[in-house]
Amino acid sequence: MTVSPVRGRRELAEFIDLPWRIYRGNPNWIPPLKASVRSMLDPRRHPFYGGGREAEIELFLARKGREVVGRVAAILYHRHNQVHHESIAFFGFFESVDDPAVAAELLGAVEGWARSRGATAVRGPANPSQNYECGLLVEGFDRPPVLMMTYNPPGYVGLIESAGYAKAKDLYAYLSPVHGASLERLERLAQRTRRRNPGLMTRGANLKDFAGEVRLAKQIYNSAWEDNWGFVAVTDGEFDWLAKELKPIVLPELVRFAFVDGDPVGLLLCVPDWNPVMGDLDGSPMRHPLRTLKHLLRSKASNQEGLRLVLLGVKEGFRDRGIEGVLLGEGLRVALDTGYKWCEYSWILEDNELTKRAVRLMGGELYKVYRMYQKAL
Repeated sequence: MTVSPVRGRRELAEFIDLPWRIYRGNPNWIPPLKASVRSMLDPRRHPFYGGGREAEIELFLARKGREVVGRVAAILYHRHNQVHHESIAFFGFFESVDDPAVAAELLGAVEGWARSRGATAVRGPANPSQNYECGLLVEGFDRPPVLMMTYNPPGYVGLIESAGYAKAKDLYAYLSPVHGASLERLERLAQRTRRRNPGLMTRGANLKDFAGEVRLAKQIYNSAWEDNWGFVAVTDGEFDWLAKELKPIVLPELVRFAFVDGDPVGLLLCVPDWNPVMGDLDGSPMRHPLRTLKHLLRSKASNQEGLRLVLLGVKEGFRDRGIEGVLLGEGLRVALDTGYKWCEYSWILEDNELTKRAVRLMGGELYKVYRMYQKAL
């Protein structure tokens, strides 16, 4: 077995294509769009890397003979280390056949690369940071992931842990049916909250002023989440990139802003779960043209079955006032009126009691657990 850095277009294609072999026959795996993965891995193109100033990445492939049996990325996120005063590297985009030796060699390559750059620990998985897909699924393997959440076989837990990695933090996903059972309680809460906060105003997104709404969302996001474990503020370029990817798939009414006396203080972002459509496309709209045409003609944000609540946050100084409940109630009303059947709330830090309490107001039950691992070097 050999592990070596990816060099050239052919090896990059092998890196991107490997999951189609690993997950063949697994009904719960959702193929990503290959073009999106390719752009995410391109340090010259994607704004996450800042042209190499803000992050570096190295891709590795494991082979037995000519056969590719595993892959991993080593990531040095300079902005994370600056913000959190750490010297860590991340591993991400991990895939492997069910062989501890392959996993150990792949992660060993990451560790060697990290040591050569002065890192004292490796954390992951992050694809390529916590602002994107992250975490290894450790509970809840019997249901496919929702949009922008990860999936892996149960065996990956043993592969990662046998290489010397231990839990750093768990990330929770909750699930609830969309029904009116919580609405009356949330609307009573909203009435009390508005009486106590007469300057509170809420609204949905205005896509006609897309650039302005993106700036507003970025301001709230970077402020409301700044104290969270591992959080690094998203740059203008990153947020614009993410917003452009989300624009075609969001329902504007499910993006809710909260203002107090005109100042933006809260944000709820709920997106339809397009993963069933993604699974049908099998990695590219060109692979199955008739399926793609069907979805172009029939699939809309409003006729997907489920939702994912991606963001629910309120700035420091405005928490514990009931504003989260107001935003949840308005989102629930839109979801009921549109006809969605269920909603996943993800991901939530295991020790974020305020958000967990808000999700329980919606009848959410913990059903998936993702884990960030770490190993000292």
